[in-house]
Amino acid sequence: MKMTCRIESKRKELLNIAKKTGLSSTDTLRCSEELDKLIFTYQQKVTDKPLQK
Repeated sequence: MKMTCRIESKRKELLNIAKKTGLSSTDTLRCSEELDKLIFTYQQKVTDKPLQK
């Protein structure tokens, strides 16, 4: 699965969890941290790529 698809899937999961359990629930915070890690990893991969001519 492409990283962008994983990020979008996790974002949808986060929204669903937040609706069910509230914004400050443990499950919401855990999922938010997982999304943060995915985004951070994606940003690192994008910025580490050499520029193509």
